[in-house]
Amino acid sequence: MDVQLSVDAVRPADLDEAQRTLWTQFRAQRDDLASPYFDLRYILAVAEVAPHAAVAVIRRAGVTLGFLPFQRRGGLIQPLGAPLTDYHGLIAPPGADIELAQVLNALGGSRLRFSGLVGQAGEAACEVESRHAMVADLRGGLEAYLERRRQAGQAGELKDKRRRARALARDHGEPVFTFGADPGGVLELIIGLKRAQMRRTGQHDVFANPWTRQVLERLAQAKGEDFGLRFAVLRVAGKVIAAEVGLRSGEAYHLWIPVYDPDFARYSPGALMTLETLAALAADGVRMVDFGPVDEAYKRVFAEPGAAVWEGQLHAARGLSSGVWRTGERLFAPLPAVRSAWRSALRRLDRIAACEPTLNGQMGAAARTVAILSRRHPRKAVILGLAASLNLSLLVID
Repeated sequence: MDVQLSVDAVRPADLDEAQRTLWTQFRAQRDDLASPYFDLRYILAVAEVAPHAAVAVIRRAGVTLGFLPFQRRGGLIQPLGAPLTDYHGLIAPPGADIELAQVLNALGGSRLRFSGLVGQAGEAACEVESRHAMVADLRGGLEAYLERRRQAGQAGELKDKRRRARALARDHGEPVFTFGADPGGVLELIIGLKRAQMRRTGQHDVFANPWTRQVLERLAQAKGEDFGLRFAVLRVAGKVIAAEVGLRSGEAYHLWIPVYDPDFARYSPGALMTLETLAALAADGVRMVDFGPVDEAYKRVFAEPGAAVWEGQLHAARGLSSGVWRTGERLFAPLPAVRSAWRSALRRLDRIAACEPTLNGQMGAAARTVAILSRRHPRKAVILGLAASLNLSLLVID
């Protein structure tokens, strides 16, 4: 244990000017902190509404080494803004000697859960899987970017998108693309369509609790040309057929929440909107566009793997939740498919815990998710029910 290391949890709004300056300086020293999720303006906006929001101020011998934004759910420590926040980690200069295990213990948490941790994965106590951020490099402008995609073997896909755009114009009229602030009602449309999709697929409705919606509303109201939400909208004959909300910070942009009208699926409206969005961002000085860390097939058309990010968790030296996780891992180790379902169930529970800060809310959401899954995936529903009965109460008693 580093006896010189101290960790203080403070409200983000209470960071003083010196600390805010350090935050900005640390972030500027590392390319992997360019994402809008590490912008202090994002942290402050989320902290206004996210339950139990805090920032860990990490010092050694009185010198500030870094910061870790987080939210507390009983003994569970999560990234601030989870499950909306795609990337997270220490705001610290390169080479900072900070062990996440010590930070977790100092905060009194039993488990630190992450799904897009940047930087080093951490200590051997972590159970982690690596993924890659999928990024589009616009530094040379749009044409240079498109040429690189052709050279990467995507010329046929790009040609197919042009063909679909012509078919859409022929069948329904010329598509109209807009990009910028919410022209009115688009945020509500995106949230509504996303909620319907989550319910249809058996996922927890992350917007059922008001605070997650309020995060987007505050970011939509952010002032400043280089920060805040931007809305990409594709219409034909006045009808929205695809829309996406994204988040900008300086020269970095994160494609965040996309939706499209399934009646127009044959035209790939989401992909057509993405091409238009990239053109608008390149013209506006954005240099790097992040598609998120999930390597879905459509992303490979537009983006290439960037830096590694990490999904997993870190357990404190004490606490019962580590035993629950490890018991499940040992129990299901000989059965890979069941083990995968067990891990998926725990991810679902962490997502529920992020959205629902009270035990009653967590139990109710878990019960609804089990009921939905039982109709389509009975085995997953049984495992989720088992995980919920063992795990949710630990968020309180750990």
